[in-house]
Amino acid sequence: MIIALDRQHSGKFSRLRDMGAGGDFNDDGRSDIEEMESIWVGIYLLAAEITLRELGHVVFPISHGSYKDRNKAANDVADVYVAGHLNAHTGGRRPATRNGANYGAVFYDHRSSPANGRALADAVAAELTLLPALGSNVRVWAARPDDWTKNAYYTIKHVQRPISLCYEPAFIDYGPHVDAFFSSPDAAAVLGAALAKGIHAWSQAREVV
Repeated sequence: MIIALDRQHSGKFSRLRDMGAGGDFNDDGRSDIEEMESIWVGIYLLAAEITLRELGHVVFPISHGSYKDRNKAANDVADVYVAGHLNAHTGGRRPATRNGANYGAVFYDHRSSPANGRALADAVAAELTLLPALGSNVRVWAARPDDWTKNAYYTIKHVQRPISLCYEPAFIDYGPHVDAFFSSPDAAAVLGAALAKGIHAWSQAREVV
């Protein structure tokens, strides 16, 4: 399969300084470069790419343009599209708290059939539940334009042929997630490996059916 991995919150022509949400890993009251969402999304997506290629898939990395343009680029080539993100309480607008939600989230397009969007999201979520810092605290939601999931929906709104996900596997401003996933590139890589293994499991199940 061809999988488009989109490092969102990077490369926006109209907002070149955008790096997404910020954490505060060392509790110094600010979010430094190495505590920003787009840095860690890039790290875990590279790990996902390596794992997917090792499993025999083709990867189409995306990291610039508007979300609409990225979606449309994937429409031309991909079977699966993933908008890569991290969750946060602060949205990067103020120093982050180290207390808060403890779940991983996988959003799928509400317009997709159950065997596609929901099944793919479930397969990825199943891999996330194997990570001790998450366990059963993994959520799967249909992303829609008319409820609280609309922000996730807008990241995949213009995807048509590929099966699309908005992937938010951890909170960048939640202390236990910082300790588990953002202490080093190797720690963050497990989030990418889970994504890749979930996509592969879903693709294998489709072939069997």
